[in-house]
Amino acid sequence: MYKIYIIEDDANIASLIVEHLTKYQYECHTDQQFTHIIEEFNTIQPHLVIMDINLPTYDGYFWSRKIRQLSTCPIIIVSARVNDIDQVYGIENGADDFITKPFSLDVFIAKINGLLRRTYGEYALTESSSITIANTTLNPDTVRLQAEGNESLLTLKEMQLSKLLFEAFPNVVPRQKLLSAIWDDETFVEENTLSVNIGRLRRKMEAIHSKLEIKTIRGLGYQLVEAGR
Repeated sequence: MYKIYIIEDDANIASLIVEHLTKYQYECHTDQQFTHIIEEFNTIQPHLVIMDINLPTYDGYFWSRKIRQLSTCPIIIVSARVNDIDQVYGIENGADDFITKPFSLDVFIAKINGLLRRTYGEYALTESSSITIANTTLNPDTVRLQAEGNESLLTLKEMQLSKLLFEAFPNVVPRQKLLSAIWDDETFVEENTLSVNIGRLRRKMEAIHSKLEIKTIRGLGYQLVEAGR
């Protein structure tokens, strides 16, 4: 049974989420105090986190960053904020997806099911061997990129994007292939989710001084290349 940690300060919404997820045989855990979220996370060891943004003391962005520092557990942000910048900021701070309130429970469940399948189920990464191109190594076992003695922890989406780009090197990976390979149904993907994840992956590659870069091939997709070529 998958365990889901729900961090939502609106008791009615939290109760609705728990009620619906329980029907699908998910083990749900909610937070009541919002002051010891990391301690609760470590105790529960959830398979997925549902995170609101507006929380007491520290917001969901803060807690997403904290969780991401110690785990690649998928995080879905659920918020009434509808601006693109909020969605971008959520993904930049470690979230794997962003759902705006009010939301369809069917879409909500579809996103959760798809993300869990990508992480732990039949579509999860199975190749454990590392891939090295130029000075950069992608290591699925540790979910990290390494270069020049530096390393960067990846989120699930970043790991899947990296794997597709590394395996296709030096060929272009069509945008549609990236979407269909990482998300079960592109209908449920926000317009800028892919580009935001690519942007975040680019910055992580720069931070470890990788000699690789991700080029946008207009009208086609993305291509992993050696810098300066």
